[in-house]
Amino acid sequence: MIAALQRTRLPTFTRAVVSLALLLALWLFHPSLPSLPSSFSAPLTIETIEGLTIWLLWLVTVLLALALLFTPRRTRARLSTATVPRSRGTSSWSPRRAYGPRSQPPSLVILSPERASDAPPNGRVAPPAQRPVERAAPAPDAVALPTRPQISVLGALTITGAKRSRRGLRARALELIVYLALHPRPVQRDELLEAFWPSDDPRRTRPRFRQAVRDARRLLGTAVVGENEFYWLDRDAVDVDVDELERLVAEAASAEGEDAYALNERALELFRGEPLAGADYAWCDSETPRLRATFVDLLEQVARHRLEAGEARPALDAAERGLDVDTLNESLWRLAMEAESELGLREAVAERYERLRTLLDERLGLEPAQETRLLHLRLLAQT
Repeated sequence: MIAALQRTRLPTFTRAVVSLALLLALWLFHPSLPSLPSSFSAPLTIETIEGLTIWLLWLVTVLLALALLFTPRRTRARLSTATVPRSRGTSSWSPRRAYGPRSQPPSLVILSPERASDAPPNGRVAPPAQRPVERAAPAPDAVALPTRPQISVLGALTITGAKRSRRGLRARALELIVYLALHPRPVQRDELLEAFWPSDDPRRTRPRFRQAVRDARRLLGTAVVGENEFYWLDRDAVDVDVDELERLVAEAASAEGEDAYALNERALELFRGEPLAGADYAWCDSETPRLRATFVDLLEQVARHRLEAGEARPALDAAERGLDVDTLNESLWRLAMEAESELGLREAVAERYERLRTLLDERLGLEPAQETRLLHLRLLAQT
């Protein structure tokens, strides 16, 4: 500790000695101020100009020596660090900020293993409002840390239980992870190059792609597999919420009654928001509509079941959530009108039908479907 302090003080002491010696020399050999003309009309001689220049240079040197003597070392270090330019083409990642590609990247949250212990086994991260306010704290040996990374794309991109790297993570690596998460099959390299850099020369994009693969492996390890110019995510080494969604939807399709409803509810809970929230990748145009349609279909089925179970208010809430995503879905409009009728909101039913009729006329130049019109009349006729 003492040696470290001495190493810190030695440069400061040397700087002070040099500054004082320089000031002493400047004082001993300071030039005299030349005599200036008595009036503005008097001409300046060459000797006067040279003497004035020498005196000004001496004064600047004195000020620099004083600044070197009295400027704190920490301040100078901060200034020198702040002025170092960042090299182009590099990027850094921190939990508060991520530098993305030219298109808007997805919002990324990488949870540490400690926080990942609160995440459900399917890789979802529940919003704070959905977590219980009070719960018994488990014993230290009972906390189950994630044994493998978990990727969630049904909302903002969230990666739990992954490795951390001080070198940062390039945005193309995130894009590669998202693409492979949404495509469980092995994907050929040329398909990835065309998706990430459409119409660019492959000779220029292949080195970038290899760098993206290396960055993705720094985050997910051996879960990113590459073989014979094909790449995929090893589903035995990583969990993806889309896989869980497809499994639950398939099981619900073959189940009946309360079992199907429970599976649909579990599948609906996987959605934490808009799929790939914040992403603006060109290849997402074929993926996000599919996930959005699944979300709306689940909301419709859940709303119908709630309405049949006599839960009109939750059914109305589910229908409203679906309409926020798919405004022109008449099935959801009908479910909302039925729920409002069950709640005794007769005026709300009439207002909702008028809004639907106006919306369809402005957007498509159409009238509501016959089923919707008959439902509207039947609900208004009820006492």
